[in-house]
Amino acid sequence: MPQYKTTAVALYSLDFAEWDKLVTFFTRDFGKLKGIAKGAKRSRKRFGSGLEPLTYSTLSFFEKERSSLVRLDHCEIIESYPGIHDDVLRVGYASYLGELINEMVAEREANKELFKLFITFLYLLNKPFFREEFIRIFELRLLALTGYQPELRKCVICRKEVNGKKEHRFSLNRGGLICSDCFRGSHDYPSLSGGTIKTLQRAQTIELEKVTRLFFSPQAREESRRILTRFIEYQLEKPLKSLQFLEHLGSYRLN
Repeated sequence: MPQYKTTAVALYSLDFAEWDKLVTFFTRDFGKLKGIAKGAKRSRKRFGSGLEPLTYSTLSFFEKERSSLVRLDHCEIIESYPGIHDDVLRVGYASYLGELINEMVAEREANKELFKLFITFLYLLNKPFFREEFIRIFELRLLALTGYQPELRKCVICRKEVNGKKEHRFSLNRGGLICSDCFRGSHDYPSLSGGTIKTLQRAQTIELEKVTRLFFSPQAREESRRILTRFIEYQLEKPLKSLQFLEHLGSYRLN
């Protein structure tokens, strides 16, 4: 069996058989992988805490013939993100990022840019200066990298450039903004202020190294949270468990 080595973040870990674990990883070089860690519950020597969700590690594994599951060999932890695991709200946000990756990324499709995005925002989430709007930036960049980028610069109906001084509506099924000339008064189209639109446009293009310089107004935080979470769940055609958990904590209002 050929052996491979890559960097990876554990997304989910489940008990499997008597002594084993079934683990889902998002890897830099192989995309999303599922594998069996033999004897992981009996001995922590080969894996340590590298199988715990949201742990960043170097992962070695073997391909198994005629099986979609790989055989995990060992992990070497790069970062365990203690600042996340010590705070229940940060755990909720990190679980949301992990659930988005798991739901929107197909197995064995490498996406190094998306892996870099994931690692960058786990790093930010681990820091004291983390702000909720970082999640909005992650959502926008994830949508772009997975083929669901919302149209925030032109009306999706008439294709006119967005006027940043006017309120627009957002269409979930059309995937973008609708200008006041094309809007027909349906309550199915939530509104976005001109200021929020400008902020989201900036969030779509800002360099990852500069995301800490972008600040959302309270209105932009509220409007973008409402629009983006609804748009993501619309694309997935199901609710996200981590969002329900965040709502329970009182940090989210989903409608």
